[in-house]
Amino acid sequence: MGLSFFTLLHPNSLLKHVIVLSLILSFSACSSLGFKDLFSDYAEQLKNVRSAQLKGDFKTAAALIVEPKANQNNYTLNLLEKARLHYLANDWTQSRKDFALVSEVLDEDAAKAKLRLSRGVANVASLVSSDNVIAYQVAPYEQTMLHSYQALNYLFLGQLEGALVEVRRANLVQENALRAHQQDLDTGDSNVDRQSLERAYPSMSATIGDIKNGFQNAYTFYLSGLLYEAALQTNDAYIDYKRALEIYPNNHYLQQDVLRLATRLGMTDDLALFTAKYGAYQAPKIADSGELLVLLENGAINPKQEVSINLPIFSGVNQPRFFSFALPVYNGTLAKYPALTINLAGHTYASEQIVRLQSLASKQLQEQMPSLVTRQALRLVAKEKLRSTMSQQGGEIGNILAALYNVASEQADTRSWLTLPDEVQILRLSLAPGKQTIELNLGGKTELIEVNIQPKRISLLNVTTIGNFQSHKLTQL
Repeated sequence: MGLSFFTLLHPNSLLKHVIVLSLILSFSACSSLGFKDLFSDYAEQLKNVRSAQLKGDFKTAAALIVEPKANQNNYTLNLLEKARLHYLANDWTQSRKDFALVSEVLDEDAAKAKLRLSRGVANVASLVSSDNVIAYQVAPYEQTMLHSYQALNYLFLGQLEGALVEVRRANLVQENALRAHQQDLDTGDSNVDRQSLERAYPSMSATIGDIKNGFQNAYTFYLSGLLYEAALQTNDAYIDYKRALEIYPNNHYLQQDVLRLATRLGMTDDLALFTAKYGAYQAPKIADSGELLVLLENGAINPKQEVSINLPIFSGVNQPRFFSFALPVYNGTLAKYPALTINLAGHTYASEQIVRLQSLASKQLQEQMPSLVTRQALRLVAKEKLRSTMSQQGGEIGNILAALYNVASEQADTRSWLTLPDEVQILRLSLAPGKQTIELNLGGKTELIEVNIQPKRISLLNVTTIGNFQSHKLTQL
């Protein structure tokens, strides 16, 4: 079977009005969408921005993004790009402001039972154009990273309480996404023939890997646990470290953090369970030691590409007809990044992956595909009705104009937050108090970092590598 969900409105009733209104909205969308957004690939629009980012010229990259306006469909996405670039440029105040504006939009959407009128109109317009006319929907994995970066902004501004608020919000995003995901599994999707879709649509298994879903982010939970530790909220830290470990059970540093806090909190049952799984906790041998926590961000997430596939749609007389669909996809395989290593007292310590954002993005897209195909199929039928109507009323000229518009506007929605890193790794060490010079080795480059280790405190070192660019920023928790 194909896509058996069409009981469309009669062309002589509301559909005709929808088509006319949609055309008007599509062509008048320049005030809220922009002509290039309707007919141009998002990654192509950000080509110069990404080029500057890969060179480490973050201020120029941010300046290349036109100042977002609240009525534009890419408003939140452009703000996310700017906020991330300002963060990379160490402009934490501006980054915080930009992320806050995105949070305001997300909060407004969450507080309303119905979609805003402007977004509803955009959805109508998308029937005869493309998903690009719909206001950008920030994916759950992107929302968790929004709040994670906002937490880091607050940390580098010396505001731990503000950072704690943001990690709580990040955790809430994951909890809500998990409930929504379970509801989707329970209700299923009867509109799409999944077998036909799976046969026709390119596999993204090479970029998805073995993750379970597209929203559970171990890095966010780890950052949350770290900040709770800094705030001396040990029970909360333990809970979030365990959540992170459930997602990334092979991360040695996560294992040790859970074992350490299980020991400190006297969680005897948990301690027995985790010791059996991961071995005994390796307590530091240095009295009044402090800790160095390295967050290593590698690369830049890949953009979506457009792919055309043919799928059957059942017509009004229950006869299948094959249509060509323009859909987004992540191509290629996952890049490989070297670990950051530190040599101390004859021992080498290497960073380990805590999240693969490219995998989350690919899995999120895979999970969205049935609904994307459903909207695309509705749009194809609406466009065919439009072409037929224009042909009848405008003759051959109307037919040609409609056909040209249909081809030109048939663009896959390839939007996503492109200035995010590809992956994040962590490394955690217990060190003697006092000023220490740490040698970082990464990708054949060696860098000396002076760190003032304080007793029973955490020094946070955020290292960023993009292409040949490498930088770091340090703060005390």
